Amino acid sequence: MSTRWAFAVITLVMLALAGCGGADSAVPAATPGSTAPADATPTQPVAIRFSMQAGDAPITCAQGAAALGLSQNGVQFNDLRFYVSNVALVDSAGAVVPMRLEQDGMWQSGVTALLDFEDGTAGCVDAGNTEMNTVISGTVAEGDYTGIQFDLGIPAPDNHQDVTVAPSPLNLPALWWSWQGGYKFVRIDMKIDMKTEGQAGAPTGGAWFVHLGSTGCASANEAAAPTTACLRPNLATIRLNGFDPAQNTIVADMASFLAQVDLSQSTPMPPGCMAGADDPDCIALFPAFGLDIATGACVEAGCPTQTLFRVE
Repeated sequence: MSTRWAFAVITLVMLALAGCGGADSAVPAATPGSTAPADATPTQPVAIRFSMQAGDAPITCAQGAAALGLSQNGVQFNDLRFYVSNVALVDSAGAVVPMRLEQDGMWQSGVTALLDFEDGTAGCVDAGNTEMNTVISGTVAEGDYTGIQFDLGIPAPDNHQDVTVAPSPLNLPALWWSWQGGYKFVRIDMKIDMKTEGQAGAPTGGAWFVHLGSTGCASANEAAAPTTACLRPNLATIRLNGFDPAQNTIVADMASFLAQVDLSQSTPMPPGCMAGADDPDCIALFPAFGLDIATGACVEAGCPTQTLFRVE
């Protein structure tokens, strides 16, 4: 190659390289329809284990409790289910890190999961089912965690819908009141062993129910969803310290939960507490949820007065 042609080639190459760099070089436009990269934050699988007990003793439909409440009555259980949502872990610095639930098509949907401790046998035949669930599974950002936070109940946007077409586990009529009232966040049905027949104020047939859900929900009728927030959401945000998901279990302890409740007494129709702000049976019970019965909100952040849940 002649010196002239070599110089020309070198010049063209240098000009081309100069056009590809520098402060004024163009930035290629994004491809139409492209999406931003997925969140690359490393995650780890996590399983949150729950158990239902009376003190240290497990309870089931077939295995009741010998002595509960102020009156220390024997109890048979006819239902043992509750919803939790917005589950998050808490790190040592106090940061709340949301958990992403596995969408399993049965027990977990969106941010809500159902814990089911009844198996459709013994006293649970009428409203129960054979399947049980005691674990919430999903993923969380990698880290070291020392606590957990969750809501006992269903978020307001999901609480008022048609149970017949809702995804599982929000498709259970036994855990639903109406479009207006929404779901029963907690359903614990009990039959109390009455020590004295014909005792004044005794619950009819020994029935004592704990059904927690939102109240004061205004709409045209029971078949219509509210267009404004319920007056008393009754959605308890529970925060528990000293929790390591790899080591610990969250215990729903009926002995501590009912410690200040006289199960031998009930205001008739309905028996027990159905979350009514004017229901005498709820007055002693609501602090055990950590809730103010007048407002339906936690008495303090984290519902510290609650006695239903503990870490084991």
